[in-house]
Amino acid sequence: MYVLDLKKEFYEFLAGKRIFLMVHYDIDSICACKILQSLLKYCNILYTLAIIQGREDLKKAYAENYEDVKYFVLLNCGGSIDIVEELEAADDIVFFILDSHRPIDLCNIFSTDQVRLLSSPDEDALVPVPEFHDVFRDESDSEAESEAESTGSDGEDRAAKRRRLGEEEIMKRREKRLWEANKNKILFEYSQYTYYARASAINMFDLAWKLSKDDKDLLWLAIVALTEQLLLGKIENTQYILEMESLRNHCKRLQNRTNDTDIQTSLKILFEKDLRLSLYRHWTVELSLKYSMFTAVRMKLWTLKGDKKIHQLLADMGLPLSQSRQQFKSMDLALRKEFHSSLEKSSEKYGLQDIEFTSFVLQYGYRNKFCASDIVYALLAILEASPRDKKPEELFNQALDCLSRTKIDVINNALERAKIIVQSLFKTVQSALDRKQIITAGSFVYYVIQEGCLDWYMFSHVHILSLLAQFILKAYVSVSRNKRAKALPLIVSAPKNIENSTCILLGIPPMCENSPRNFFGKAFEQAAEKMNCEVSCDNLDTSYIELRVKDRTRFLDALAALL
Repeated sequence: MYVLDLKKEFYEFLAGKRIFLMVHYDIDSICACKILQSLLKYCNILYTLAIIQGREDLKKAYAENYEDVKYFVLLNCGGSIDIVEELEAADDIVFFILDSHRPIDLCNIFSTDQVRLLSSPDEDALVPVPEFHDVFRDESDSEAESEAESTGSDGEDRAAKRRRLGEEEIMKRREKRLWEANKNKILFEYSQYTYYARASAINMFDLAWKLSKDDKDLLWLAIVALTEQLLLGKIENTQYILEMESLRNHCKRLQNRTNDTDIQTSLKILFEKDLRLSLYRHWTVELSLKYSMFTAVRMKLWTLKGDKKIHQLLADMGLPLSQSRQQFKSMDLALRKEFHSSLEKSSEKYGLQDIEFTSFVLQYGYRNKFCASDIVYALLAILEASPRDKKPEELFNQALDCLSRTKIDVINNALERAKIIVQSLFKTVQSALDRKQIITAGSFVYYVIQEGCLDWYMFSHVHILSLLAQFILKAYVSVSRNKRAKALPLIVSAPKNIENSTCILLGIPPMCENSPRNFFGKAFEQAAEKMNCEVSCDNLDTSYIELRVKDRTRFLDALAALL
């Protein structure tokens, strides 16, 4: 059931109790966790924390702790599965779930005791929740039918039993069959698409605001979570703008506090226009223009002709090569100040009309200035591009440090690693196009990353692979002569475990779709049933699955036939 008053039914209810935090391994979850941690210290709430990457982690963490703890708080995990059934939870266990994955499992919504959803019912307006009586049925009717069938002595044959069934029982059976057919139709329509709702960190910030325990640091966490949703294509632009306006109002309110102690440290969150260029404040202008997804796709920078366009653009902007090849911070002050306006003036000529978008910038001290997208890339680098010997718990804590203003070294090191991600994405797309490895399979296109290729291990992570998929699809559409290119979804495959010969598949919707709703979760499930192959979906996003390499071709064929 939905918790309508988070202050009373969640925060005050848990005051003085011990809880177990289950936090998903992604950026939004880390931001939400950091906000919640700051709130828990005010109410003497003891907690233990576990990092969740998939269903197996969920089961393991619960099995190890359910005897000691009765209240579990789940951030971005558990909402889209029947959590009580999945964990075989005892009757005295209560789950508080804040999950941006959609759709939410109906058993969680209609649970009256054990499951308490911390999101708002309004967030599920995109796909209406079915009525309870349309998907759940009282078992007493079916028991009555079975009793009617079993009456009589054992010696009677089936025909005699059938005669004993009156017209009323036959009508009940027919009604039940119709109800079952209608139920299956409703459930399919409800669960056929997966998508993302409001960021959990924003919901947590709203709670902090209602408790009068909000500040600029917590607001910044909500901003980073929203920016992550935009950059990874989890939400559409309209949803981003609506949430951004709300956060902008909070920004003004916190900036105008009379008792604001941050004046001494000059902490500011600035709402301003930003550029769709990756990490340009911490890189050179030339490299940022070349490797950013937006400019690479619009100017086809993987070609020789496209490569020359960068120098033409820089010349039109009046930016000398010597300056564009320096670190942005080291550029001439006048050129740096005019960079935005000069790029905007040249944008129409080079097809970069919407290169600007509104975002937030965190500034403190004289040198420290980070836009929200910079921090998202830095966190992504920590979580998914770190050395393979690092444990998830260690990387999770490092990501928390990256969100702390005092750990500048952690942020700068992560930004350097993020540049490697951006370059790898561009080079992989360039290679795929040059070698014509993006293949059309009728109703979709697919691309397979081979074992041993550049940075293959990096692409075995869901979020970096998702960025690559977006890049490949946009690049393919920009060069394809196929008129249907915009209407074709994409499947990307990458090696997962070379020793076990397994790979992963990730599907994303076509570019013509206005909404980032993804139908591949259901499609993968049906294709696996059709060809009867073993498919693992440990990840909480069902559009990301693992299967054996030898089954991949057959699976793609089954998918092509299905779609």
